[in-house]
Amino acid sequence: MDVEIVYFDTSIPKILISKILKPFWKGVVFSPLGSVVHKQNYPFELQSTKDILTKTLRGGICGSDLHLLSLELSLDVSPTIVPAPSIRFMGHECVSEIVEIGDDVSKFNAGQRVVVQKSPCCYIHKPENLCPRCSEGNFWLCEKAGQYALFSHYEAAGGWSRGFRYHEAQLVPVPDTISSNQAVLIEPLACSLRGILRRIPKENDKVLIIGAGTIGLCTLAVLKAVQPDCEVIVSAKYDFQEELAIKLGASEVIDGRNMLEYVKRKTGAEIYKGFFGNNTLIGGFDVIYDCVGTARTVQNALRWSKGGGNVVLIGIDLKQMKLDLSPVWYQEVDLIGSMVTGIEKWENKDTSTFELVIELLENKNISSSITDIITHRFDLTDYKQAISTSLNKKRSKAIKVIFDYEK
Repeated sequence: MDVEIVYFDTSIPKILISKILKPFWKGVVFSPLGSVVHKQNYPFELQSTKDILTKTLRGGICGSDLHLLSLELSLDVSPTIVPAPSIRFMGHECVSEIVEIGDDVSKFNAGQRVVVQKSPCCYIHKPENLCPRCSEGNFWLCEKAGQYALFSHYEAAGGWSRGFRYHEAQLVPVPDTISSNQAVLIEPLACSLRGILRRIPKENDKVLIIGAGTIGLCTLAVLKAVQPDCEVIVSAKYDFQEELAIKLGASEVIDGRNMLEYVKRKTGAEIYKGFFGNNTLIGGFDVIYDCVGTARTVQNALRWSKGGGNVVLIGIDLKQMKLDLSPVWYQEVDLIGSMVTGIEKWENKDTSTFELVIELLENKNISSSITDIITHRFDLTDYKQAISTSLNKKRSKAIKVIFDYEK
């Protein structure tokens, strides 16, 4: 099948030219010199008996997509070193309908809706010889992924295309009880759930979520489903995020100003002020989920955490950082990373993060208001406007922007 698609050309010359010219020509990334490619007829065909062809129903624009398109990443951070295919397909937040299956596909049928949860890993390429991480169920941490990426025609993407090809092992079925608007949010909800499960608050714990964009609000919604008896404070950058955060269960929404005094009042921490505006706290929040991940937010989170507390990094800014890590030593604060999904232990059973999110949605543990974070819808042909809307949140009041192929 031939489909309309937007993808990113990862060739270093194109990226370097775009980075050099961007200060003088903001639209260079969309020009013939740039890395963003829009094609009306890109071919996807079955290449193995386990392949599946789909048509896309919804596709989200994610923060990581925007970092890539805006070239707001450093080429000296770890992920840029790992091999990647020359074409980077976009849109890992997506829900699709199956239109054709290979001869040996046994778990799916045409007409089923599915979401995609796996990128190239041993489950797809060598299921008979799993690496140690895949053996644990941590397929996103596959130790062979860099090797597979060099020759794989599978990606955990497809939302920026009217159709896509997947391997059977990549897909999870979506039950009829879940709408396509809910389904397009399964991936960000799963990323949030993974972070929460790495450090679940206790009852009555005081929890801070930094950031009220898609990941921050998904983290809030999932946290209230998993541990409804903790007190959750959300730090929001924009006023339009506040109402939805309250609707999703936040105890309080703050704007991040005068935080030392706020943390003292909220948690009983003591403030200590040093030279040149260097301030810190002893005491603080039990758990902090940083859904922004800049040097400033990480450093603040470490200083606003209680001794022996936990900071979970769910969002990230893909640049090298200069920050004070001494609270990890001085106050024994645990700094924990979480980007991926995998197999989780939940109520004495092993289940994938995606399947657990689906269960929480079906049981209405996750608020039905979560779909309110979808604020803007576009046709794929209008991808430049969709990207601009996503990047200019203050003006557009956008939270989650999606491509809606059924509008």
